Amino acid sequence: MRPQRLQHPSPGGSLAWLLLLLVLPGTAQGSFEVRVSPEAPMVEHGGSVWINCSTTCRNPDANGSLETSLTKTDSKSGPGWAAFLLVGITEWVSAPQCYFTCGGDTKVAAANISSYRPPEQVVLEPLPEMELGRAYNLTCRVLNVAPVTHLTVTIRQGGRTLHTETFQNHTVIKLDNRTVTHEVTPRRWDLGLEITCHAALDLTPHGPHFKNSSSAVELQEAESLTAKIIAISAIATISATLLGILAWGLAQWHRPWREARPEPGEATPSQANFEMAQASIEDAPEEGGSLNPAEDVSP
Repeated sequence: MRPQRLQHPSPGGSLAWLLLLLVLPGTAQGSFEVRVSPEAPMVEHGGSVWINCSTTCRNPDANGSLETSLTKTDSKSGPGWAAFLLVGITEWVSAPQCYFTCGGDTKVAAANISSYRPPEQVVLEPLPEMELGRAYNLTCRVLNVAPVTHLTVTIRQGGRTLHTETFQNHTVIKLDNRTVTHEVTPRRWDLGLEITCHAALDLTPHGPHFKNSSSAVELQEAESLTAKIIAISAIATISATLLGILAWGLAQWHRPWREARPEPGEATPSQANFEMAQASIEDAPEEGGSLNPAEDVSP
């Protein structure tokens, strides 16, 4: 078998290889990347954010821009970077795209923007007076919040957690209201303790952490039927007594004036009684005397 001879490329072949290298995208400038920062910003509904686009392209004249349906009001740029201000963000989810063209090649990087709304109000519905040992539902409402996938609702009694609920399965991002219920059966030691509802919207590490709480309500015991009957009977007895006293007072007030005041020269009942008592004292015998005058005659 004859050995094969190595063949040098012809001048025409070398030129073809050179043209091929020039035509390949990015070959003249080398490989490059496009980055976006921040990658997943959390922006309050209606707020604004700066999106920074950058590239590793060695060509200082590489062009960069941002493609988005959001409103751009300002921009800045320099060698290898460009920044854009997005304002009035009302879309709950959006993905602006940064792109750079380098050596005829274009690469793209997207920023995943999420809009949020902290809990506007947390309301714990009023509780009725409760019978001990009977089950009741506690109802907490969290109003106008988004996204609920980051929401945690907690119901507490004093320093004790009664119930916690999250909503990771609700993937649709929009302004929403959430209702959380929890069943309680009050005991004697629960009476007077405060119950509160707490809502937390945790957007970390890409956003803030918000908290809001409801007003506190107390567990109050309902009066039994026997206690109510006793209370009503006591009120009726007191009312009847007061009415009797009032009637007697009115009767005394309307007696004829001559019965209340004696005629001139006529003694009042109290004065006549005093005179009779005084006469009895004067007629009484002295100490050691006899009640029969005849027995006092000396022999």
